[in-house]
Amino acid sequence: MDPAEGHDVHILARREIEVTGVERLERFDAEAFVISTRAGELCVEGKSLAIKAFDRQAGIIRIEGEIGALIYGDHRRAARWGRLRP
Repeated sequence: MDPAEGHDVHILARREIEVTGVERLERFDAEAFVISTRAGELCVEGKSLAIKAFDRQAGIIRIEGEIGALIYGDHRRAARWGRLRP
């Protein structure tokens, strides 16, 4: 099975993001969420970020705020990973 199977990211107008395949919410604040997913570590960066909904059993999190970047991989080496920027 592909590790990314069962993991999706949906962004709505850069104001809300839904992530599926969530295994664990590592840490978060108003500027970044670090999430362990079936496809690896995902860091969501932005401004005024907040949890809108989190269903641990289903593995789904919804985050609202101003979405600025998505980074897959080791967040400590973020410059080496691809970013989605406006």
